[in-house]
Amino acid sequence: MKTLPLFPLPLVLFPGTVLPLQIFEMRYRRMVKDLLADSGQFVILQAPIPDNPNSDFEMIGTLSKIIDWQPMQNQMIAIQVEGEQRAKISGVTKASDGLLSGQAEALSFNLEPMLEEYSARLMDISILLEQHPLLSFRSVQINAENAEAFSYQLASLIPFSGADKQRLLELDSSLQRLEMILSLLKDF
Repeated sequence: MKTLPLFPLPLVLFPGTVLPLQIFEMRYRRMVKDLLADSGQFVILQAPIPDNPNSDFEMIGTLSKIIDWQPMQNQMIAIQVEGEQRAKISGVTKASDGLLSGQAEALSFNLEPMLEEYSARLMDISILLEQHPLLSFRSVQINAENAEAFSYQLASLIPFSGADKQRLLELDSSLQRLEMILSLLKDF
């Protein structure tokens, strides 16, 4: 576990996806400068949580790194952030300027075994996604090695609610994530 800065945002960032941000608050400008100085990581967490008024943010988020930055007017900083890996947060503390930090435990990548029924289900999901009327999706060969990245990309691109995206992020299995995406698409 590492102590890392926390950045609550009203969205979910998935591993393998990129997010542009404009940093204007002093505490986050300090965080960005520190991260750029040592190529550090931070954790993006979804906030606020409407269902839980006693919490300021979710405790599972995404380890992230800055992949590009540009100074802007008024001391603002434009950054591009890439999600790297899911993380669970504990031991949250607040600095005098309000910057949060916490103990970040990386959640391991769960590469399911390449079983015949698993492979067949991934192909079924690919075909169903291709047939969905709101998606311009062409069937791809999904396998155990790319199912994780594929499921995160889909979860990021489809306009699900913040709560649904958080549930998708928290799932340990790419197959479960893809099954839930299919289930959620039935409501579109």
